Amino acid sequence: MQSAAAIATADARLRAFADRRVLLAVVILGAGLTAITVALVHMTAFLITAEDATRALDMDFRVFWAAARLALAGEALASFDMARLGAEHGVSPEAWMPWLYPPGYLILIAPFGWMSFAAAFLLSSLVSVALLAWALRPFAAGSRTVWVALILAPAYIPALILGQNSLIWLAGLVAALAALRGQRWILAGIFIGCLTLKPQLGLMIPLALLAAGLWRTILAATVTALLLAALPTLVFGIDYWPLLAERLAEQSGRLLVSIDDLFLIVGPYHLFTMLGLSAQGAITAQGVVTLLSAVLLFLLWRSPRAGFDARAAGLLLAILLSAPYLWYYEAAFMAVIGLFLLRAGVLRARPLHLVLLGLLWFGAALQALNVFLDFTHGRWLGAVIITPILAVSLAVLMRHILAPTRDTPGQPAIS
Repeated sequence: MQSAAAIATADARLRAFADRRVLLAVVILGAGLTAITVALVHMTAFLITAEDATRALDMDFRVFWAAARLALAGEALASFDMARLGAEHGVSPEAWMPWLYPPGYLILIAPFGWMSFAAAFLLSSLVSVALLAWALRPFAAGSRTVWVALILAPAYIPALILGQNSLIWLAGLVAALAALRGQRWILAGIFIGCLTLKPQLGLMIPLALLAAGLWRTILAATVTALLLAALPTLVFGIDYWPLLAERLAEQSGRLLVSIDDLFLIVGPYHLFTMLGLSAQGAITAQGVVTLLSAVLLFLLWRSPRAGFDARAAGLLLAILLSAPYLWYYEAAFMAVIGLFLLRAGVLRARPLHLVLLGLLWFGAALQALNVFLDFTHGRWLGAVIITPILAVSLAVLMRHILAPTRDTPGQPAIS
C-alpha cells in the first residue's frame, strides 16, 4: 500500500526533524514528565493499597480489576451488577462506574484478577506501553528520539494514570496500519477484528477499508470479530449480551442528561454544549461533524493523490472527531496523528506547524495534570482546546492533499 521509495521519503522527513537539538531537549522533558507522573501514581497505588482497609484506588482501572475478579470467581455476569462490582473493588461503591465491554475483553483481562490491584495496575500500564512501542517501531524511521517521543508522549498521561485501555486499542490500530502498509491484508484484518473488544472507536475503520477496496482485510476483520464475540459467549453464556446492551443504554442516557458537567469529555459534542446548544442540538451538530468526517475520510482513502501516511492521519482524526463521547484519555491518539502528519509532509519545521505538532503531542496532558495541581477549572482544558486542534489538523491535512503541487506524489488506491 506504500512503495519502498515513499517509505524512505517519509522516514527521511522524520530523521531530518529528529536531528534538531532543540527537539531532543523537548522530547526529554516531555517524556520525563510522562514517566515521572505515571511512576508517582503507581507508587501511590502500592502505598495506599498496602493498608488493610483499601483494596483499590479511585480510578477507572478499579472496574477492570473488579470485573476480572468476578470472572475468575465464576460470576462474570455480576460485573453488570453495580452493587456487586462496587463491593468487589470497595471504592465509592455508590458511584456510577459500570462495566461496558464485550465478553472477549473480560477474558483478556481476567488474569488481572489473580493479582493485587496495584500489581495488576502496574502490569496493565507496562503492557500498554510495550505494545504501543512495538506497534510504532516500524514508523519511527530508526530514530531513537522519535521512538521515545512516541512511546512516552505526554498525551498518554490521562490513559496511564487512570489504567484505561486506550493505548492497547491504539497499538492494535497502529499494528493494523503497519500490516496494511506492508500489504499483509489478512494480518491487518485480524488486528482490526481485535479492535471490536472496544468497538465504540472503530466505526470509521470499515469505511476506510471500503473506500480503498481492501476486501480481504474486511473479510479477515469480520471473521475475527465474529469469533471474538462467539467463543467468549460460550464461556459466559448468551445472557451476557442483553445485560451489556441494557448497561450501554443506561450509560448513554446518563451521559446525555449530564453532558454539561462532564468536562473530561473533550470531543465536539461537549464543545457544542459549552457553546450554548441544548443536548439535542449538540447531538445534531455532532451528527453533522460525524457525517463530514466520514465523507472526507472516504474521499481521502479513495484518492490517488493521498499517500499512506496522510490516510493514516485522516483515519485517526476521523475516529476522534466522530466519537460522540470522546474522553480525555482517548486524546492519546493525538500524538500518533502528529507522527503521521510529519511522515506525510503535512507538518514541517515552520513556527505554526511546530505549535500544532506540540499540541498534538501533548494531547490532554494538561487536563490530567490539573487533577493534581488544580491550576484552573478543567472545562477550559478539554473540549475547548482538543476539538479545535483536531479540526485544524484535519483542515491542514486536506489542504495539503488538495494543493495544486506537492513535493511527493501520493500512492494510488489499492483495489
